[in-house]
Amino acid sequence: MSGHLELAGTWNTEDSENLEELLKKLNVSFIVRKAALRSKPQQVISFEGTNMTIRTVTVMKDTIKMVPTDGTEFQDMVLGQEFTGRMTVREDGSLYTEGSLPMGKITTHRSLRDGKMVLVTEVEEVKCTRIFSRA
Repeated sequence: MSGHLELAGTWNTEDSENLEELLKKLNVSFIVRKAALRSKPQQVISFEGTNMTIRTVTVMKDTIKMVPTDGTEFQDMVLGQEFTGRMTVREDGSLYTEGSLPMGKITTHRSLRDGKMVLVTEVEEVKCTRIFSRA
């Protein structure tokens, strides 16, 4: 189950589908939503043992998060809201995170498809797909 290690590297945002709807669902303010829609974040992913580090770089800010990939529960802040979740490596090498925010359940699924990283985030009935290409 080391296919997830292929996600390591630097990734540039290529396309986003339903990002504004997702941000609305997460109660993100109008001004922040508009800035996010114009932003093309870069993600730098690395692995050490059972931990994944994600560095997200945008014009507005630079964040670094370390997340266990072995199913251990972790806590984080997502858009100023407390998040509790678990990340696991699936049989196909993709990474799946399931957790909760104050407004409910949120999932992310990060996988490789045709040499691109696909990040799908779902909150209730809202599904956002973001495509990244290697830098």
